[in-house]
Amino acid sequence: MKSMFEKPALVLLGIAIVLAFLVLTGADAIDDRPQVGRYRLTAVVRGNFPDLFIIDTATGAVKWVGNDEGKPFDQIKGR
Repeated sequence: MKSMFEKPALVLLGIAIVLAFLVLTGADAIDDRPQVGRYRLTAVVRGNFPDLFIIDTATGAVKWVGNDEGKPFDQIKGR
């Protein structure tokens, strides 16, 4: 019975096919895609007044949303 290692050309061909597959299906730059799940919204009720906080999970910035609803995160002044 012959071992597969007796034919080094087939072994090298198999390795080349696997490496080509891994290189050609590699991940691309993630910065080009929208960052889904980057921001989290938290609601806190103090007495009868609800407060809304937006957390940027990439930078750790936390901003309070008062009259700034509908604005991008960078334009919210917060407290």
